[in-house]
Amino acid sequence: MNNINAAEEIIRLQQKITELELKLEQTQLQLDNCLDQNLEKTHQQALEIEKKQAQLIQYREQQNKLFSRYKLCEANWSKIPGTAKNTQAEKISAFKMLNTPVTFEMFDLYCAATGQQPPGDNGWGRENRPVINVNYQDALTYARWLSEQTGWNCRLPTEEQWEYACKAGTVTDYWYGNIADPRMMVMGTGKTMPTPGPRLANPWDLYDMHGNVWEWTATAKGDEYILCGGSWYNKANWLTSTAKNISYPNFSNNNWGFRLIRITEQ
Repeated sequence: MNNINAAEEIIRLQQKITELELKLEQTQLQLDNCLDQNLEKTHQQALEIEKKQAQLIQYREQQNKLFSRYKLCEANWSKIPGTAKNTQAEKISAFKMLNTPVTFEMFDLYCAATGQQPPGDNGWGRENRPVINVNYQDALTYARWLSEQTGWNCRLPTEEQWEYACKAGTVTDYWYGNIADPRMMVMGTGKTMPTPGPRLANPWDLYDMHGNVWEWTATAKGDEYILCGGSWYNKANWLTSTAKNISYPNFSNNNWGFRLIRITEQ
């Protein structure tokens, strides 16, 4: 190779080196930028995790305070979906429902806070048994008090809301089928049973919708109000999803109780 060709080759190689150095510099910049972005993303993810952990701790503290004060908290409410828009049945908006009847321990706290005389338990026990010997007015007053205390919009369910929640999308006599199963409900026991107890919940996580206690609703029929669900006193044919009873609002019984719903923001 003569001197001219050698010089040209050196220049060509130098250009290649310069191009490669420039590409390498650009690649390094891209890599550094990518690392910075990943670090920032990782940092943001870490902050988000910390935020959620703090929210979870706060949520649990609120739950514990609520349960300590009222013997119920958010975990005691089941979400009931609304009816589909294309359904031919009367439209029911989504709401929440207590997954058990109101218990003595819930109601006794209300009585203590308001100076009310606690209802009797017939010697069967209190705590997590459904409250009994309460009339419609007692149930209504408790719902209003709980709403004032918690900010929840608590009410008695209508007859339609109660039946809809009991069926949980089913069309059979009981939410689990057409054949009565004593293991799935409280009937013929001679007294109330603790709730939720060993019975299974329906598909919407509601316990004791068949039996244990008749439950007051907000639906009036003349001067009386409708109760749903049957009780420990009744036979299976009185414990279907559509079973109804009726009484005056100032009457009470040892097989009558209630559960509440919450109206939520749509």
